Amino acid sequence: MDTQLLETFLEVGRLRNFGKAAESLCVSPSTVSARIRQLEEHLGLALFTRGHHRIDLTPAGERMERHARFILGAWERAFEDTALSERHQRRLVVAGVASLWDIFLQDWLTEIYRAHPTLGLRAEESTPLRVVEKLEQNMIDVGFLYDTPRLRGVGVEEVASIPLVMVASRPGIEAERAVGDGYIRVEWGTAFASVHESRFPQRLLARGRVNSGRIALNLLLECGGAAYLPRDIVAPWCRRERLFVVEDAPTIELKAYVAYHLHGEHRELIRGLLKRLR
Repeated sequence: MDTQLLETFLEVGRLRNFGKAAESLCVSPSTVSARIRQLEEHLGLALFTRGHHRIDLTPAGERMERHARFILGAWERAFEDTALSERHQRRLVVAGVASLWDIFLQDWLTEIYRAHPTLGLRAEESTPLRVVEKLEQNMIDVGFLYDTPRLRGVGVEEVASIPLVMVASRPGIEAERAVGDGYIRVEWGTAFASVHESRFPQRLLARGRVNSGRIALNLLLECGGAAYLPRDIVAPWCRRERLFVVEDAPTIELKAYVAYHLHGEHRELIRGLLKRLR
């Protein structure tokens, strides 16, 4: 099957619009329609329901979406393994949730990139769910996240303990007031959520909810408010008195974990590279 059909299907599914998908793919709307029609003929199923202003995935389309991502990921991995074999001895695919790249993964990757010139690297930011899915589907070699996935044949190790502190754009504010109007809720994972809920059970619904510490930090600096962020990241801003630690708010320790296939071809390489984190 032409992989362009699957790529077009996923883009239409993402944008829910043939015209916008055509612009994104730099092809004509008629080409997009023809590709979707060809894919539906291959499958003998309708993948989309067409309306006047919007299209939606059919139940068959929703099932196909997951398979399409897996097929394209497997194809890309096979292509890279083959193409890189002449120039690199090995290739490693790393995925991690966005905020971990800000905290320590970027420095770790940079060190590896410099120290291992024969290692082909592919790195990506992902949601926690996608990291787990890609591990399960063998689309990545190693994943970093805040919760411990339970997957057969996948080992999980703690690699970092990250203290989160509540900071605000104004000094002297109390925690109960800080989690009111202007609070930015960062989704740090289920362990953080459990502690946060027990400490602030009567809080208002946060106006802003984000899954990236970087996004929350920028919002705080530009618009004001309060949020829980890694202590090391906010320290420079606190020294410059752009942000202020909320003194009566508890520090919440966040655990970061690495997951990788215990019987994968890169397990010894991964274990060696992980020593650089400790």
